[in-house]
Amino acid sequence: MDLIKIALRAGADVTAVARVAGLREKGAVEPGLLPSAQTVIAVACAHSWSALASANLQVKQYDTISAYNNVRAVGDRIVKQLEKAGYEAISVPAFIPIDMAEGKLGMVGAVDHRAAAVDAGIGCYGQSGLLLTREFGPRVRLGSVLTSMKANVRKPSMKPLCPPGCTLCLKGCPAGALQGDGRIDKHKCGNRIFEYGLRGVMKFIKEMAEADRAKKERLLRKFDFREFWQNFMTGNYYYCFECQNLCPAGTDKYRSQKGKKSLKK
Repeated sequence: MDLIKIALRAGADVTAVARVAGLREKGAVEPGLLPSAQTVIAVACAHSWSALASANLQVKQYDTISAYNNVRAVGDRIVKQLEKAGYEAISVPAFIPIDMAEGKLGMVGAVDHRAAAVDAGIGCYGQSGLLLTREFGPRVRLGSVLTSMKANVRKPSMKPLCPPGCTLCLKGCPAGALQGDGRIDKHKCGNRIFEYGLRGVMKFIKEMAEADRAKKERLLRKFDFREFWQNFMTGNYYYCFECQNLCPAGTDKYRSQKGKKSLKK
């Protein structure tokens, strides 16, 4: 069985395989996740560039939900085909559900999908810390499938994809969280991107608990509460996409400089 062909037929936009053993040694695969696992299939599903470039936040969020749904569907199809062939396989969550236990707090996944993708040769790390692919730059969402099937692994050589001297993402980060060489101030980034995620909910509940009755009623009518409700319904909590949108990596594949200018008018 050709795992690359299986993943592409399942709907992956970019895919490659890596050995699980090397990722376990790096701490990028949680021990005991699938003891029989020999191979990780790294999966990337692309965003719509037009959606990420849109001035409408909800368009960006909708596209993010769609991209993650595509990753989920691809993983499910791969697992079913491998299990049908007699192998063990699991698709590891790339988004919700997240381990919220102490020590992880929803910030550490069972598989480091970026590390798996880099090991497999899908792409490389950018100045922003995001995975950059040749085809789409950072405009992808990632997932991983672990399987007991042993595959031939041939990691292609990958040259850096950040243009020399480029600092667009660093200068354009609204939170000032990107420090170059993949270093991120996670607190600054989290405050911006998760403004109406768990952090926002905790702040809102504390304010409600300390408010008198009149203020409680005002809080329930505020935008914040409506936005929390919407996020609970959709599963979205992303509020910043600038590092993905600004990055020039991969853009020559699907848009010209002329087209880029026309969209800004």
